[in-house]
Amino acid sequence: MSAVPHAVRGTSRPSALRVLATNEARRLLFHPLNLLGVAMWCIAVGPDAWAGPRPAFTALTAPMTLFWGVPVFFAANLVTSSARRAGTEELLEVLPRWREDRTGALCLAALAPFFMGVAAQALLSCLYLVTGNQLERFPTIAELACGPLNLLGGCLLGIAVARWTPWPGAPLLIMIILVRVNQYVNTAGAGAGQETGPFYLLGFYADFALWGPHPYLAAIGFNPGPAGWHAVYLLGLCLGAGALAMLADSSRRRLWLAVGAVSVVVVAFAGIRVLL
Repeated sequence: MSAVPHAVRGTSRPSALRVLATNEARRLLFHPLNLLGVAMWCIAVGPDAWAGPRPAFTALTAPMTLFWGVPVFFAANLVTSSARRAGTEELLEVLPRWREDRTGALCLAALAPFFMGVAAQALLSCLYLVTGNQLERFPTIAELACGPLNLLGGCLLGIAVARWTPWPGAPLLIMIILVRVNQYVNTAGAGAGQETGPFYLLGFYADFALWGPHPYLAAIGFNPGPAGWHAVYLLGLCLGAGALAMLADSSRRRLWLAVGAVSVVVVAFAGIRVLL
């Protein structure tokens, strides 16, 4: 809260927003749930990254969504709702444009976990190179982007949920629904002996490498589907979540409705391309 008076007194709005975004990014990165997500990702990656070509590929591309993305969703939600839960939101309402600017700052702060995820993947990739670790193939940029994009989307959705559904238990219910939806689209239409169906890239979590028989170490190929369009699909969802968060407080509702409409078009077009 120390940045708030400085942001309000005598500074331009871009400067104030920058101060607020920096403050919120710090709170988000050092939130216990974000740190728990980092730890869970490390624990998930550690045993598999050097266990064989297929586990090594998956460790670099898939675990970030589940083990880090879910905790960071709750971290963003709690950071956003902290003033309400502390009973100080009414006091802060006297500050000019407080909720709108803070929501914008929170959305900008969501980039911090995104870049942290990119840095984590870069570090793991460097460790692979240094140790000569063998992968089935090195992931494409689109395949690598999916993990950090899910961190970004998780943060933005957590902010939107805090603004639109300020009720105890709402974030947990929404996360349970998202997990169930993801499970459904991952497996819907799968044939006998298949792990994924034709819609698996319409989920948030997507494992691009195929799993062979036990002990699941053999390199046996990849699930079909365009990873690039899947990344665009996730980017569209991130844009939509950010627009939804801003709509809760912004005085420029037409702008954010337009951004939301663009996100719907991007998600729909990328989803169609994924299925072709």
